Amino acid sequence: MEDLKFYFLLLSLWLAFTLLLRSLTSNRRRLPPGPLPYPIIGHLPLIDPLPHRSLHRLSASYGPVLRLRLGSSPLIVVNSPSAARDVFKTHDLTFSDRPRSYASLRYAYGSPGFAFGPYGPYWRFMKRLCVSELLGARTLDALRPIRQEERLRLVALLRNARETINVSEELHKASNNGIIRMVTGMGDGGGVDEVRALVKGVAETIGTLNLSDFVWVLRGVDVRGIKRRIDGVFRRFDEVLERIIGRKEEEWRRGGGGGLGRAKDLLDILLEVAGDEKAEFKLTRENIKGFVLDIFTAGSDTTAAVLEWALSELINNPTIQHKAQQELDSVVGKHRLVEESDIPNLPYLQSIVKETLRLHPPAPISHRIATRDAKILDYDVPADTIVFVNMWSLHRDPDNWVDPLEFRPERFEDRAVEEKQKNLLHYAPFGGGRRGCPGALLGLDVLHMTLASLVQCFEWKVVGGGWIWRRGWG
Repeated sequence: MEDLKFYFLLLSLWLAFTLLLRSLTSNRRRLPPGPLPYPIIGHLPLIDPLPHRSLHRLSASYGPVLRLRLGSSPLIVVNSPSAARDVFKTHDLTFSDRPRSYASLRYAYGSPGFAFGPYGPYWRFMKRLCVSELLGARTLDALRPIRQEERLRLVALLRNARETINVSEELHKASNNGIIRMVTGMGDGGGVDEVRALVKGVAETIGTLNLSDFVWVLRGVDVRGIKRRIDGVFRRFDEVLERIIGRKEEEWRRGGGGGLGRAKDLLDILLEVAGDEKAEFKLTRENIKGFVLDIFTAGSDTTAAVLEWALSELINNPTIQHKAQQELDSVVGKHRLVEESDIPNLPYLQSIVKETLRLHPPAPISHRIATRDAKILDYDVPADTIVFVNMWSLHRDPDNWVDPLEFRPERFEDRAVEEKQKNLLHYAPFGGGRRGCPGALLGLDVLHMTLASLVQCFEWKVVGGGWIWRRGWG
């Protein structure tokens, strides 16, 4: 009982000191407005499982920039393009780091990592490697046959179906299989299913709100067993990655280099860089495994989710679907399947993809952290403050878009207007600044080709509450 009283006294003193410190600092700083926080847990109860929507609702009451607390961690939420420009452009370097969690550090093998790592020499080296080699046009072109195989397999599966198929599940399977095979060079069979299951485990655990990351009194406490789940997924994934890298190293010993007559996959390139004595950074085995996990996590379900939204919007807007089919009939015809060379001649299909990305961005919140004191609009942002840029809000701002909640691909038919919206950050589906998504080129390629094939080959509609399709051609 005495111990309990002692801890209660400490907690009371800490709360009093925090409130006093806040009142003193607020006299010198102009902080954004926000609701009163709950003791200890801050504003966590106000954030629901779809945080971009709850933050959007809060902005209606407190304005385009609002201040919250995630437990003991200060948070500023940006909901307007003008405020986002300060994060992505004006003070891009100041907001070039991402907040880190137990999951992000664990999956990065305790090293700085890339996806959540601090901005610095190692991060810049990996970003250049991504742009020039790993996710550059030349590598993606060489690995196109893998993406083609997964697309054809998906179309054949749907065309030959004799029973109900979970289309959402098949979209995610095709997307994940493509990423896994491009990264590791795995064939159609063994290993892909196991990796896909582990990728799902990583995505689920890294996206789970872990209270011990934010509430200081819970640091070191495994709330709801989340850390145990993360450690379990990490150990199983590490075993799989060791087997994959071991097979790669055996190929190198037998063939004298990566590839062995096939296109080099991303892991081949990483191993080449690791063996390059002249490279700016010496990649360790842990660096390679952590980066592979980053690619798997970032590219696993995001593309499939956007495809699922696109089909949902076309089902709800049959006129738009028929217009896209007419464009495909005119450009491609009815006797062959759409090819990548057709995409530049399918502007309406491209507009459908852009409108889907506007309404349903793959990463609705962009996470940053201030490395030093800065300003967003006229508000002060102290160093070490977490910043959420709510892309979902930017894309739905009625001041920037006519009928923002309406699915209307025609709004993207004017390329000059589209470029203006991008420059003003009214439209930024892949984030902004130096930490914008390096895999945007790959994501757009898969989105265009898969959606074009599904629209060309099937007519999508709802019967009895489920998706059904009528066999087409192609």
